[in-house]
Amino acid sequence: MRFVDEATITVRAGNGGNGCVSFRREKFVPRGGPDGGDGGDGGSVILRASSRLLSLYDFRLQRTYEAPNGQGGMGSQCHGRKGDDLTVELPVGTQIYELTDDGETLLADLSDPETVFVVAQGGRGGKGNEHFKSSTNRAPRFAQKGEAGQERSLRLELKILADAGLLGLPNAGKSTFISKVSAARPKIAAYPFTTLTPNLGVMIDDADPEQRLVIADIPGLIEGAHAGQGLGHRGAASTSSTRNWCASTPTLASGCSCRW
Repeated sequence: MRFVDEATITVRAGNGGNGCVSFRREKFVPRGGPDGGDGGDGGSVILRASSRLLSLYDFRLQRTYEAPNGQGGMGSQCHGRKGDDLTVELPVGTQIYELTDDGETLLADLSDPETVFVVAQGGRGGKGNEHFKSSTNRAPRFAQKGEAGQERSLRLELKILADAGLLGLPNAGKSTFISKVSAARPKIAAYPFTTLTPNLGVMIDDADPEQRLVIADIPGLIEGAHAGQGLGHRGAASTSSTRNWCASTPTLASGCSCRW
């Protein structure tokens, strides 16, 4: 799977169902009165951090997420069904920003596994006409409409939560190192900038399998990366939540000079 650390999506919560205008009509029950039921609430969109995911690649393929609407009310005081909530799983370390005309605002930071955040609240269902009967209005012929669900445009940014990050010049041996100490198989070649996106490797202690060390292989950095030289510093920016940094320095043979 390709590593993608940023994506833009749209989430829409379900609309609430409309209330019902109905009157009780049964044999031997004259003037049964209003019995319109309430509409169901719309489903909400919930974001949940999952340790199973390592990339935002799936959100480049599907960009719209909609929760179902609530069902409208019915006669005989039957309420409409509530729309099911839509749960969207995101990698641990994802930051959610809301995009508006005035800029963007940080809504949540899913830094811990199983963290949940309701990003779009479903609309409330409308009340049926049975709620509006009174001594002065015994036959209300109106009901309340359901409320619209929230809709938001979001920018997702993944911050890799690694225990150690490898920084260094191109061809410094970072990918080779991570391939030797973990099961990761990054691309290794004899030319610069082989690593285009960060690679993750996991070291497991043989004595205690529960003890693990996550290592991030960062694309090569050169002088002027902050100004866009080489691959820039975006790869390092996506790993800003890394706990420790390790510098990888190549060993040059005598008479060789580093072009960087």
